[in-house]
Amino acid sequence: MVAALAIFAVAAFWLLNPLPHHGLESHPHPAQTYAEALRLVAAIGADDSPAIASECRTQLLTHGDRTRRVIVLLHGLTNCPAQWDSLGRMLFERGANVFIPRLPRHGFAERMTDELARLEARELCGFTDRVLDAAHGLGDSVTVAGLSVGGTLTA
Repeated sequence: MVAALAIFAVAAFWLLNPLPHHGLESHPHPAQTYAEALRLVAAIGADDSPAIASECRTQLLTHGDRTRRVIVLLHGLTNCPAQWDSLGRMLFERGANVFIPRLPRHGFAERMTDELARLEARELCGFTDRVLDAAHGLGDSVTVAGLSVGGTLTA
């Protein structure tokens, strides 16, 4: 009984006292033009070093100009943009520009890397800001979807 009360007390403490979130706020600087958006996408893609598997590189499916809708697809933890290949192509064929960025520290060809152990919340928040900044220049309406950690970033 005492153990159950102790567990309840600890759980209540954690639920009522959320973790600090200083430094995790959004800092938007949305692209104003399609050309600016392409520069931002290129800068995000520049993080795809030769160590990144070819299927895991940042993808942009574009119609060559702003579209009515842009879709951003964020992959899951330990996965990469290849997770969204089929859906991304279908959305593109329906007229949307589709942006599938590689999350930081993901997609290495050497799968036994310990890079994910270095991933931090602030890095993901800054990355999400950059992705959404680019998306605003790719289309009039931005829709974001994600799985796993990509779903958390979407929220």
